[in-house]
Amino acid sequence: MYFFLVKKVFLSSNIRKGGDMAKKERFVKQLHVSNSVVMMISILSIAFLLWTQLKYINSFAATWDQVDFSLALDRYDLMAMQPHFPGYPYFILGGKLVHSWIENQTAALTVFNILFYFSALFPMYQLAREYLTRSSSLFMVSLLYSSSYMLVIVNQPMSEGAAIACLWWYFWSIEKALKENNRMAKILPLFLFSVLLGIRLSYLPFAVGLLYLFYKKWAMKKYTMKQIVFHLGVAMLFQFFWVGALIFSEGSLKGFLKLSLAFTSGHFNSWGNTAVASSIPFSERAKTLVMDNVIWTGVSSQSLFLFVLYVLLIGLYFYRFRWSILKQNSAEQLAVIMSISYFFWALFAQNIDKPRHILPIAMFLLFLLLLNVLNKFSHSIILILFMMLLIGQSFNSFLLLKEQATREPATYQLASYLKKLDEPAVVYAWEETRVLEYLNVPVSYNKVETYPIFLHDQSYYTNSKILLTDKVLKGFETQEQNLTNRVEKIKEFKSNALFDPVYDRIILYEWK
Repeated sequence: MYFFLVKKVFLSSNIRKGGDMAKKERFVKQLHVSNSVVMMISILSIAFLLWTQLKYINSFAATWDQVDFSLALDRYDLMAMQPHFPGYPYFILGGKLVHSWIENQTAALTVFNILFYFSALFPMYQLAREYLTRSSSLFMVSLLYSSSYMLVIVNQPMSEGAAIACLWWYFWSIEKALKENNRMAKILPLFLFSVLLGIRLSYLPFAVGLLYLFYKKWAMKKYTMKQIVFHLGVAMLFQFFWVGALIFSEGSLKGFLKLSLAFTSGHFNSWGNTAVASSIPFSERAKTLVMDNVIWTGVSSQSLFLFVLYVLLIGLYFYRFRWSILKQNSAEQLAVIMSISYFFWALFAQNIDKPRHILPIAMFLLFLLLLNVLNKFSHSIILILFMMLLIGQSFNSFLLLKEQATREPATYQLASYLKKLDEPAVVYAWEETRVLEYLNVPVSYNKVETYPIFLHDQSYYTNSKILLTDKVLKGFETQEQNLTNRVEKIKEFKSNALFDPVYDRIILYEWK
């Protein structure tokens, strides 16, 4: 009796063990399939977005800056604002290389941005792989790449797209230099910082990344003070490559300094809308920068659906946030330090009317959010949340990229309207004049900012219709009383404010 009882227990125990093993094998297989599906979806998403970027190449030079960059591919001349100071030599060089096989200058600059940003998938993946599994890293990369506002700016003939790509490479190179001690790892961040500033000088605050690297190396006793001084000298030498080329292009150091001082003074004291030149209260400026530019535009791409998903992610991030973990994670430390450094630069020294200036903050914020949530949460609901985010961003990016490439910007609509005028006319505008000149609009146009000068100038055109844009009218009204009784609205032109928040709406008036 006892023998049969023991035998029964032994057999039932084996059955349970066999069942547990079978369950474990099924779980491993399901996990493997799940990881494979996630990786496949991630790759397909990236491929779809790259195809969209290349199919809908933006060839509109719709703003003053975009015209500057486009003209620079034919003739590089800082004095002629082709492009404007500081010259963006590496960005223009990249555009020229692409221009050798793409005839349209604006499209060539856009394609250079697209290809450079696509190359940034490598540093994105390498940074994520330090802390996540292979499938999670690829998933995170697809989420970063599909960020709609990032892709909108990348698909413009502006230096920000290339600068963000280079910033990813620079970010990764510092992390690599912290962990490796070979010559290439030491020199790479110094070189990439030079390329970064040669693409976009306003990214100067990211020099704090090199200071962080030198401090960490010194604290780990891998760098002496002599070695730090040596590497600083190498970094300055790399900067001299492009600065020296600009001085040579201007003909003399004196001419270059005169041009740089004039531009810098104008940026900070006149048209740059910095904290110095702006009349906006500091609290309002900070709110606009954080809520409107970073969260609503830079991260959520002005999509309510994406905004809700990112609010949930931010909540999850702070739910599991620990200072102790941040202190152990060099990539997160570096992202936070560089974000804070650039935040104050953007707050005081950048134009808050243009959200594209906060792209680096949005980039680092997305990196921190995605890395932490993917690393600390493994529930299936989180996977569903991320899948919704990836699909939502990819679809939104497709629609925005298509619209940006196929729908005429407001400045182009204005130019088309003026070309069809069948009577003599004179147009008074601000930055629109650069686009009108670029498009060879056969109408006289003047850039006037002072009301008395306008009154004197328009008196010479007695046989012409006097037209002016809403920006000019608002400028005059700050100098005089209300002028609405002196003008009549003729036409209004609209485009997507996400692409250009300053000249997305142009109203044309006739002076009576």
